[in-house]
Amino acid sequence: MTPRLDAVHSVLKRTGVPAGWCATSVGDLARIVGGGTPDREQSAYWRNGTVAWITPTDLTANDAKYIASGSESISDVALQDSNATLVPKNSIVFSTRGTVGSMALAATPLTCNQSCEILVPKDGAVDAEFLYYLLHYGMSAFIRLSGGTTFGAITRRDIARVRFAVPSQVHEQAAIARILSAVDTALESASVAVERAREVKRGLVQRILTEGLRGEPQRKTAIGQVPRSWHVVPVSSVVGSFQYGLSVPMEQNGKLPILRMGNIQDGEVVLGDLKYVSLPDKVSSPYLLRRGDVLFNRTNSQEWVGKIGIYRHDTPAVFASYLIRLCPHDTMVDNYYLGHVLGSYSAQCRVKRYATPGVQQVNINATNLGKVLIPLPVGADGLREQRDIATLLESADAVVRRYEPVLAAQQSLKASLMHDLLTGRVRVRNKAKAAVS
Repeated sequence: MTPRLDAVHSVLKRTGVPAGWCATSVGDLARIVGGGTPDREQSAYWRNGTVAWITPTDLTANDAKYIASGSESISDVALQDSNATLVPKNSIVFSTRGTVGSMALAATPLTCNQSCEILVPKDGAVDAEFLYYLLHYGMSAFIRLSGGTTFGAITRRDIARVRFAVPSQVHEQAAIARILSAVDTALESASVAVERAREVKRGLVQRILTEGLRGEPQRKTAIGQVPRSWHVVPVSSVVGSFQYGLSVPMEQNGKLPILRMGNIQDGEVVLGDLKYVSLPDKVSSPYLLRRGDVLFNRTNSQEWVGKIGIYRHDTPAVFASYLIRLCPHDTMVDNYYLGHVLGSYSAQCRVKRYATPGVQQVNINATNLGKVLIPLPVGADGLREQRDIATLLESADAVVRRYEPVLAAQQSLKASLMHDLLTGRVRVRNKAKAAVS
């Protein structure tokens, strides 16, 4: 069997064909139509357009299962004069170039450009939502056919050839889709809750760093408005030393977890996807992390370099060489306050100005980090105000952290259900059972 033919049958070989199901191809389940781009020189095609025109960029930017519009629309005349095809609601728009496999169900009649294909489910052959989930489940086959990467390209013919096992009865397909849709609804609610909590935290940080907690007048500084009694200082004036992490071989199992770039996420140092080191105590001891330590990611892509994380664990761990631990003067700045300030949007913008290009990544060294300006409550009550601010922001973070495990659990549930339901391992044979589930 050739590699391409193997990819076409890969999902079916993995799942088999359960009793009451049948083996079929995507082309048997849906009519596949292409798109087109009307002439850009014809303003009448693009002015006051009423027909949604979808591109791969619109699909990757879309967080939802359905899509109703893209960044542009075209006119009815453009639809008639181009290769774009209007398709009905519940058709599936599938990106074939750029990010292969980005997809969404049409929430309304729409069309697309030539870098997408649209799968129009055949009446009586497949439930539209079921087909949407089935395509997601079998995405590995499409990626293989696109050249083994999501940034390749796949043809209409190859999409049509991919084979799946599907319930012979459309009502069983629909029942499966309803269960997965219910999980999606719960996931969306959890995602919205997490994002709202993050928005509250971001707004709170901005307001506090501009107004403080004492209600005092503000003054204009090099970094914007700050409370009148606060100072604006470089990080180096409040940090006694910048400690680079360990450069040692890592292993899957060992004595101590060693934290890396990926462990810094959204202001948090997370203990996931861990590597380990086995070192003598005298070597590891200077690098052991303590609760409240602030870590800085000194090298990565432009997006990730400069990220700040606060270590909120009691688990013994050390940190790798591409991270820097900030060791502040404890009589001048509170660790948690420093972490929240450096993680704020405005401070992150100032940090990234010092990023210097490397061979494959950008870098920010300790010297340049030390030049970054931050607002600082000072005076007799300065540390107390810093700690009060840190306590308030930690409480806001705690709200985010309460939602995140719920979101993770629902994501895990969806993955498990997709496997069980789309392979026939767990059967939903009629609408009543689906409702009960």
